Amino acid sequence: MRQLRWPLIVLLALTGLVRPALSIAGVYDELGGFGHPWAPLLVTLLLAVAWVAVAVLGRVRAPVLTLTLAGLGYGLAAIALNLVLHLFLESAEWIPPPGYVAILVWNALQGAVLGAVALGLQRLRR
Repeated sequence: MRQLRWPLIVLLALTGLVRPALSIAGVYDELGGFGHPWAPLLVTLLLAVAWVAVAVLGRVRAPVLTLTLAGLGYGLAAIALNLVLHLFLESAEWIPPPGYVAILVWNALQGAVLGAVALGLQRLRR
């Protein structure tokens, strides 16, 4: 666990909040027909590419674990954002507790897959 770069994990997790922030700000709605579902998918793809690129170009030692933890961190940050919004905005959607588990598992799994891609690319570079 010491080999992990925790500041990088936290930074990657927080970059994932770009997607819900754009949604909250109404950016996807402003794009009209292109906004949904294509814009969120495009943002998700760009974030995935960025995570893999950071792991590969940054020569991260344990890319699978690093990106799995970044995905888990993003899930926690997204849940926290939802709870804060729910406290202050009536329009914020309430997530039932099983949904929290699903968010954490899904985002950790996505991080693991991206980490495996990064590991494969690292091996190709050698």
